[in-house]
Amino acid sequence: MSSTLVHFSHPKHSLVLKDFDVVGDDATCHVCDTSVIGSPTYTCSDDNTKCEGFYLHKTCAELSTPITFYKHNQHPLILCPVKGSCDVCYNRVEKFAYLCSDDCEFVVCVFCAFQQRALDHPGHEQHTLTLVPRESLFACDACSEEAKDSSYICTTCDFWIHKKCALSPLTIPNPSYHHHPLDLIYSIPKMHRYFTRYCNICHKRVMREAWLYYCHKCTYFVHVKCATSSHSSPSENENEEEGTPNEPDLVEFPLPTEELLFDLIISQCCKLQVESQGKDENTNPISTAPDPPIINQHWSHMEHPLVHFQFTTSENDDNENNYKRRELICDGCIQPITIFHPSYYACMKCGFFLHSFCSTKLPAVLLAGVCPAHPQHSLLLSQKNYFYTFAKCEICCYRTNGFYFLCETCDIRIDIRCAFLPTKIKHKSHKHHSLVQRPTSNFKCSASGYDFTSRTQYGCETCSNFHIDIASAFYPGRMKHRYDDHPVTLRQPPFFYEGVFYCEICEDQVNNQWWLYHCEECDHSFHNNCLLWDGSVKLGRNIELDINDQPHTLTLVVKCRIKKTQPKYNCRYCGNSFIWNYFLECDGCGYLICCLCVSEVKASNKSIHF
Repeated sequence: MSSTLVHFSHPKHSLVLKDFDVVGDDATCHVCDTSVIGSPTYTCSDDNTKCEGFYLHKTCAELSTPITFYKHNQHPLILCPVKGSCDVCYNRVEKFAYLCSDDCEFVVCVFCAFQQRALDHPGHEQHTLTLVPRESLFACDACSEEAKDSSYICTTCDFWIHKKCALSPLTIPNPSYHHHPLDLIYSIPKMHRYFTRYCNICHKRVMREAWLYYCHKCTYFVHVKCATSSHSSPSENENEEEGTPNEPDLVEFPLPTEELLFDLIISQCCKLQVESQGKDENTNPISTAPDPPIINQHWSHMEHPLVHFQFTTSENDDNENNYKRRELICDGCIQPITIFHPSYYACMKCGFFLHSFCSTKLPAVLLAGVCPAHPQHSLLLSQKNYFYTFAKCEICCYRTNGFYFLCETCDIRIDIRCAFLPTKIKHKSHKHHSLVQRPTSNFKCSASGYDFTSRTQYGCETCSNFHIDIASAFYPGRMKHRYDDHPVTLRQPPFFYEGVFYCEICEDQVNNQWWLYHCEECDHSFHNNCLLWDGSVKLGRNIELDINDQPHTLTLVVKCRIKKTQPKYNCRYCGNSFIWNYFLECDGCGYLICCLCVSEVKASNKSIHF
């Protein structure tokens, strides 16, 4: 539709009618001062920037003048510019209203002049709603917000809603903050009630029985008041408009693959060592010596020599031994040993492996001021005595049986991957601004949706509502795993997907308002934690322990009750049950003992009995 109009409210230029093509979510009609979203609207045909904000509903452009009004029928009323108060609803009038053609100074706003005093609304189909024109302060049964407004009420069941909510458009056809139309619905659909839902604009909770705007293709929810405000969804607009922060040297997360985390550890470690050179006479220079063929006594494995190897793999060699070689995990950084960094050391007797970098180039001491995660004091490279004992990282709060840096002053531990995380990063899900590493409290992670009371995060210092838990930084953008034949991709909402997601591992529903892993090819979805819950612990190493005078080989495993219907796991020694824990399990008979009990048994040299 395209037509022009000359209207007395804008005499300088002609107006052009546009169907649902209005720029600005807060655009309001120049006559009635209400939103033009979802309505055919006239705009100024001139390119003058002063007229850019002029909008006029097609219905307001066609308003009759003069009119007769039942509360002032002695004189006709004329539509004209007025500033004052409506003599019916007492609301303030700033632009246009109907004014008595005589000298009575009777004013009625445009809405009251043509108000629909009885309203049948699909949001309350049971009964007709009646207009109460005078403003009241009340909690609206539609938007759940307390605000002062005229209202529509149901005299039968005490249903009470704001006038603005009652007149909200049933559809927003082209919202600037989303790529599909949004429909007004009157409660959250039942299939989406498994989780607490949040508005995709203000990120505050959406009440289950409140009215809201909804995109069924993307599980996208917006509060009624947010849908017509000047705000827009940062998760989408920032990707399209402002681009990445102007800091090209920042590392971008998520890292494309799992293997690149070790590259980041190497590059950040070398960078910090270079920056610390010359600052202190005790600083160790970066080692450039070639890797020796044998390390007779490495500080982390004094029992046996470590022999140097080169990791090799062949796409044509899929035998079982080659598969196991591809699964080598470094006991230092707990990252895979791959063809991208093929040099490593191994003790075959113990199944102990180290990247060459972790063996010879990790600094034994990080001087005060060097480690971004804990610059206050020097940190010592350390490891627990046994592979089944763990250190809890102060930064990510995960446990690790690999290398970590110890602050003896504060008695805190920081695992390798956290020690070398940069202080500032950029992230694909928040392209407006960079994110800064900082300790904080009481925040909701924008990736997982979990609430944290005290945690290290990457947070945006400009946008107060975007922060990700430090562990979420380790989510790889793409990963291959044993539960799927294809790589899965880290997806960020909103998703173009009708229905709900279910995790292929635990079979529980996945909240599609938060990040998740998804395979487009086979349509499989996964909780982040179901894929990455190992944290920074290397599994699979074993010890021999006599149980009832019988030798048993115990292997470090993790047991997790994946499905709610599964029983808990019980330690056969202490009898305690666990939903999730690390155990040592006998390869032959399945005897299960928790790591704490293994340490107790070894310390007391007692026998273990069935």
